Amino acid sequence: MSRPRVSLLGQFEEIVAGAALVVVVLSVCWGVVTRYITEQPATWAGEVAAMAFAWMVFIGASAALKRGMHVHIDMLLLALPRGPRRVMTLAADTVVLVFLATGLVLATEFAVDSWDNPTSVLRLPLTTIYAAVMVGFACLLWRYIAVARQHYRAPVAE
Repeated sequence: MSRPRVSLLGQFEEIVAGAALVVVVLSVCWGVVTRYITEQPATWAGEVAAMAFAWMVFIGASAALKRGMHVHIDMLLLALPRGPRRVMTLAADTVVLVFLATGLVLATEFAVDSWDNPTSVLRLPLTTIYAAVMVGFACLLWRYIAVARQHYRAPVAE
């Protein structure tokens, strides 16, 4: 039996979050080594780890959504009859989509506005950190649209 092919674009979140995790671990380890073994600590290590951590968290949230790993409490929803359950599900999807779209707009504005503000050590634009929020919200919005479409098209379970 052949395994389905997985595209790199389909695994975007896992690739970015995984690479960010590797950067966090390596930069923290390097920072510890240079602080306690050499006489010249790597001052950039903490800043690089913080940047990579932001990317890991916000892009990783989208990977978790894609894999259905976000927590949801459906006790009340399951107690409702079929019609109100569908209305409640679609209303909740609408609220989440509006929240994600608003977050994307605000994160984009913030990332653009912070272009002229440099980080303290590497002097990179703060946009390198805030872009993680923007890209994360964009990925979350994209993935949640697929979830909402599935809710809209699927019959409500009894």
